[in-house]
Amino acid sequence: MNDPNTEKDYELQGDQSSLDMDGSQNTKGSSSIPEAQKPFPNRSKLYLSHTMVTKVVLVLVILVLVVCAYGGIYFYQNVNGSVGGSQVVVLVPVGDNLDSLAVTLSRQGVISSPIVFRIYLRLHGYPELQPGIYYFKKREPYARIFAQIRSGPSSVRLTIVPGWNLSEIASQVAKMPYHNAKAFLKAASSTGSLNSPFIPPTAPNVEGFVFPDTYFVSPLESDRQILQTAIDRFDQVASQVGLSPRGTYNGLSSYQTVVAASIVQKEATTVPDMAKVARVILNRLAAGMNLQMDSTVRYATGNYSGALTIGNLHSPSPYNTYASQGLPPSPISEPSIQAIQAVMHPQSGSWLYFVALKGHSSESFFNTYAEQERAISQAGGVS
Repeated sequence: MNDPNTEKDYELQGDQSSLDMDGSQNTKGSSSIPEAQKPFPNRSKLYLSHTMVTKVVLVLVILVLVVCAYGGIYFYQNVNGSVGGSQVVVLVPVGDNLDSLAVTLSRQGVISSPIVFRIYLRLHGYPELQPGIYYFKKREPYARIFAQIRSGPSSVRLTIVPGWNLSEIASQVAKMPYHNAKAFLKAASSTGSLNSPFIPPTAPNVEGFVFPDTYFVSPLESDRQILQTAIDRFDQVASQVGLSPRGTYNGLSSYQTVVAASIVQKEATTVPDMAKVARVILNRLAAGMNLQMDSTVRYATGNYSGALTIGNLHSPSPYNTYASQGLPPSPISEPSIQAIQAVMHPQSGSWLYFVALKGHSSESFFNTYAEQERAISQAGGVS
């Protein structure tokens, strides 16, 4: 009789994998688990995807770091600039702003990038931009550019030397940006647009009234403005020394006084000689003699450096006091305050001649031509 438990065990064993004749396991009859029911589906694919993302992120981080490093270096190099660049003159017109200035500075080589400059301004503040002339240097550090903008436009030092004439002043003004000598001389001849109670309407120009001094002017100022500033200075100084537009001084009007002072300025070797030279001029005028001043001939002929020729001395110009009697029609230079005072208050004396003798540091004065010739012979000539 068969044991029922034995039969159940047999049935269970029949469901399991059977062994082949050689003892190996036969799995053909076994059932497999579906892929979707496995606990970690597509595990290898997920691992591969995660690795790729990590690599991409790493590459992006490196790129960002490289860009930041390059940008930092570029910013640093721009901000710090260099030393020894050539000078650049930048005109900031009325109504200009910092954005347009950044473009101008870039075009003229002061900065390399308007964008970097704007970033610098954003970090350091926005200074007030005033119109005028600014002097920068190519590749200049931003800190210096910022400081110059904040301090405002530059002024130009204009020094007018006593004894200069308008042509010499014009040459000096022409060195400033946006000015030229021809335009300046034209403005100096437009006496109707320049104001001074000392300049008569008939004056050919403002020669003699552009007071010699040092001025700080903006190149944006017009020639008329520059001239008016110097003329106003003359009016101020003239008033201080007692020169009046309607006054008379030793028989000379105020205008004639300035004419005489312009000659004194050119003829006197030293300031102490000025009052004596003024006396000679006044004595000659009183005696009806021609002044015969070399400085007036040079003004008439334009011969300011070479020896005067016979032709120069016979020039028909009214400024040639060898050929024309009396004072020239207008001043021949810009006289100093000392020269004006010398004509207003000349030294007492009867001199009619003076000369700079060889070996002497000042003028020598004589009553007669014979005395002068004798002194020249004894000194061995003139200086």
